[in-house]
Amino acid sequence: MSTIKQENLKDYWKVFVRSESEEAFYQVYQYYHHYLTFVGLKRGFPIEQVQDVVNDVFLYIWENKANNGHILNHHNYLVTMFLRALFRKQGMGENILFTDEELHEENAVSPSVEEGIIQRSIEDTVGELVKDKMDQLGEKQRLLIYQKFYLGLSYEEIARTNQISIHTVYNTIYKSVDKLRNLLSREQEAFLRVAIGALSVLLYSGF
Repeated sequence: MSTIKQENLKDYWKVFVRSESEEAFYQVYQYYHHYLTFVGLKRGFPIEQVQDVVNDVFLYIWENKANNGHILNHHNYLVTMFLRALFRKQGMGENILFTDEELHEENAVSPSVEEGIIQRSIEDTVGELVKDKMDQLGEKQRLLIYQKFYLGLSYEEIARTNQISIHTVYNTIYKSVDKLRNLLSREQEAFLRVAIGALSVLLYSGF
């Protein structure tokens, strides 16, 4: 599970660009693997195709590590590259080739705003997937799931209401949703697994 904060992620990217550090590259990859996978699944692409493109993008970044100095906003660059490659692969069904024009940076929403949108989307989707399986959970688990996904309370509000720590809230919800994975269809399970991973990255990057 990643515990990288946004400001540290920027530092890792700078180290990778400056010294071609394999460790720094891995930290960036680890953070964005779940992030980009969830973005791709939310757009309706199959999980195998999404993960192939994520790996293609980072393979390209690594193989061209000596030529990344022009990238001013790594987040916008990676998201834009990923989405373009994903749509291209769907249409062409062959190996991806990136041109300079296609990799030109575009204006995009800031990471903090985008992450907020994605986190709300994750929570809405998880709520829909688990609502019919609530009777399989313990009483405490059902209560916290209900407060989070049906009442829409924040993790801080749930912690205050139940007089427990925010980490206890997160861990209980995380384990509850993970337990419910086994009751879902293969397609639902694959989506939920990635959603859990993406939620982990977004939550822990803010601590």
